[in-house]
Amino acid sequence: MSNKKQILFRADGNAKTGLGHLFRLFAIVEMVKDDYDYVYFTKPDSTISVIPEYYNYKVLPEHLDLNYEAWWLSEHFNPEETIVIADGYQFNSVYQKKIKEKGFQLVYIDDLAREYMYADVVVNHSPHVKETDFKAEPYTTFALGTQYAILRPAFLDAAKQTRTINKIDTVFVCFGGADFNDITNTCLKGILQINSIKNIHVVLGGAYAHNAIYNTIYGRENKVSLHKNLAEKKIINLMKECQLAIVPASTISYEVCSVKMVVLSGYYVDNQIGIYKGYLENNLIYDAGDFNTLTSEDFKNLVFAILQEGPNGFQKKIDKQKCFFDGKQKQSFINLIKKLDYAS
Repeated sequence: MSNKKQILFRADGNAKTGLGHLFRLFAIVEMVKDDYDYVYFTKPDSTISVIPEYYNYKVLPEHLDLNYEAWWLSEHFNPEETIVIADGYQFNSVYQKKIKEKGFQLVYIDDLAREYMYADVVVNHSPHVKETDFKAEPYTTFALGTQYAILRPAFLDAAKQTRTINKIDTVFVCFGGADFNDITNTCLKGILQINSIKNIHVVLGGAYAHNAIYNTIYGRENKVSLHKNLAEKKIINLMKECQLAIVPASTISYEVCSVKMVVLSGYYVDNQIGIYKGYLENNLIYDAGDFNTLTSEDFKNLVFAILQEGPNGFQKKIDKQKCFFDGKQKQSFINLIKKLDYAS
């Protein structure tokens, strides 16, 4: 692999800021690690324990200022032989420009389409975003839409399969991260009121710290199962046991769409709105809107309406998911890297 450029992955995350950027780059590492040498860089205050032990990762110096990071990287790696892939809101226009001025090629993973882009390639996997939403350098190219959905290997495999759902009696609930407003518990209290729902699987985020949910499930342990820190294969098997997923319009929603589920989705932070709008435009989900505004009664009514529509209605959405999540995303990313690799 000595004739190929090396990849530096760059992301941070902890219980306070969330782990999404770290995990998103893990998925891209899995796509390219067999073809490229790489180093995964993160800051000392990141949750290092979530980084797979077999990864080639390094912790940046504790007092290294973000403004000097490009200089530090250029002192340790040959920019002409290195591609940087960065995921995080701190990697703004100023950071991108410094990386480019040092001679690195840069791929930036974006959610918001707000920064002026100096990156060589901007990836935004929302089905809603368009190239005209961005301001960028003339050389910048864009990799937009679910063709570049950032998914782990097991979900790429699942996306190639078909699924038919004839009834809904088992529900998957996941609001990830810390779930500061405890939407999980509000949702659970609502769907527990629906007698035809026999089983509810709730996946709690790594930083979930609320206690009310334990009162909610008291005496209902035969119907509600709580899960935390599930490995990739376990979570995908759990999704396959369920027919309906209630999730925000973040990476978890791409995962349930890859498994082919009936999906009730909305948003609770700004960076989910782009994906949410894309879902609505393409009729891929049932609309929950702003999760922060929903009561338990709202969740009950939304799920009940889906059950009333029946399989003729929700199977159309499942079938459309196949068009957007086809399992070919790994090759799309490999092709992106190859173009940079071969660029003079």
